[in-house]
Amino acid sequence: MNLLKDTWLPVIRQNGSLGEPEKIAIWQLLDDYNSNPVTDIVAYRPDFRNAIYQLLIGIVQVTALPEDEEHWSDLYHKPWAPQEFKEKVLRFEHCFEIDSAGPAFMQDFGPIEGFKEETLGNLFINLPANEHYMVADAAKHEKGAPQQINPYWAAVALHTLQTFAPSGGRGHRVGLRGGGPLTTILIPDGDGCSLWHKIWLNIICEDTIPQLTGDISKADISDMFPWMKPTKISENGDQLFAEECHPFHMYFGMPRRIRLVFHDTPGECDLTGIQSSKMVKKYLTRHSGNNYNGVWQHPLNAYGFDPKKPDEPPYSKKPTAGGITYRYWATLACRAENVIPAFIIKLSQESAYRRAVIKEQGATVWAAGYNMNNMKAECWYDATMPVYPFDPKTAEQVSAFIQELISATQDIANSVKMKVKNAWFNSPKDAKGDMSFVESAFWQNTEPDFYNLLRELSENPESAVLKNKLVEQWMVILSVQAYKLFEQWAMAQQEDGLDMKRVIKARIDLDKSVGKTKKQLKKMISSVE
Repeated sequence: MNLLKDTWLPVIRQNGSLGEPEKIAIWQLLDDYNSNPVTDIVAYRPDFRNAIYQLLIGIVQVTALPEDEEHWSDLYHKPWAPQEFKEKVLRFEHCFEIDSAGPAFMQDFGPIEGFKEETLGNLFINLPANEHYMVADAAKHEKGAPQQINPYWAAVALHTLQTFAPSGGRGHRVGLRGGGPLTTILIPDGDGCSLWHKIWLNIICEDTIPQLTGDISKADISDMFPWMKPTKISENGDQLFAEECHPFHMYFGMPRRIRLVFHDTPGECDLTGIQSSKMVKKYLTRHSGNNYNGVWQHPLNAYGFDPKKPDEPPYSKKPTAGGITYRYWATLACRAENVIPAFIIKLSQESAYRRAVIKEQGATVWAAGYNMNNMKAECWYDATMPVYPFDPKTAEQVSAFIQELISATQDIANSVKMKVKNAWFNSPKDAKGDMSFVESAFWQNTEPDFYNLLRELSENPESAVLKNKLVEQWMVILSVQAYKLFEQWAMAQQEDGLDMKRVIKARIDLDKSVGKTKKQLKKMISSVE
């Protein structure tokens, strides 16, 4: 069974179809491109969907590498002929066997002595913590952990685990970007946009590969696909550094030592309902897989750094409690202070060809990942936000302006949260309970206004007059939402009864906080005149 060659991937085409999605092989991605192109994939879990996109980007990156930005642009508008693309992809089919006595996709290459047998549920990141698994069909939520799954989707589950790998206990390593990375993928706008366009917008050219972490002279297949050679066992402290691998290894990071167990018995996949002649019911695992260390900067991830600690490597951005709100727009879709933007975002600003595509079609950043608490998945977050065709200089200026607005928003969101707490409790410092829902509501309520402001700014980012106007508008928006949410929550009945003295005092304190933030924003107006 082969992940590249076999027909298994469910897709949607532009003209649509009745009944079940069409299944294709990955090498058939460009079949019928001119008459009825593939526009999207169908996955059975949101994390699978994101992981498959990352897998397809990695496969196309390795197999159909463009020479330079001009070549990239040509292929964006007129891709490879289907037969040519097939030949390029299937050159690597031997690297994508699923059930093999030798190298097998995302599985440990070597003897399995000492491996421990695990139940299938542990292959899923959010299991067994909540005893259920995410599926497209809500009716299947009550079935609990799957007992058997189709081999192709077992390979997808394994790739998802290796990609987002959280802490897995003693010796079970986290992913190349740490546990639960926040992946950013560029998606061109348009209802009929092809899957090719969605993938190709994230492809890097041959002449820019040297800018990535890794060693381009490491040209063996196993330097890109880690399952093609024995794992670098980390039991005695050995680590794996970018300098030991080709940059494309980052698309296929493999921290866990796992072998899937295949059963030659037909059955129905508990996850998908697909009938198969072979099933995966268990897997084998052992600790001390690849221990990624040093500087790795995945092209689809933003990285933070501490300027006061220049010797420390950048750290990958990860989802946090509260979700992926517009407060992260500059970090994920533009550029921000003390942040290294995802390489694909940086490239979209530096390349005139990519800016032209974004200007013509529009584009969004698809940001997704798990908020992890060590081994436990707290939540899966999935969001999109707009990208604009800014060159690097303009991106820097827009980002600086937007970050000041977001900083003011954070100040007022925190104030509303604290003043509501003061209105509720006699001793707020001693009161227990999570008040983050107030802050989350503030971000959610102001999000449409923020993106309207951002869109207007993008049309004339150099205009000081426009910036003054937007700052004044934002002050009004923040004030209105602050008082609206305070009144909504502060007047709610509490266990010790509604205390109007507390409410009035908290409202006066909120006035002071809002006034202070407005003064900070007014400084922006004077600075851009």
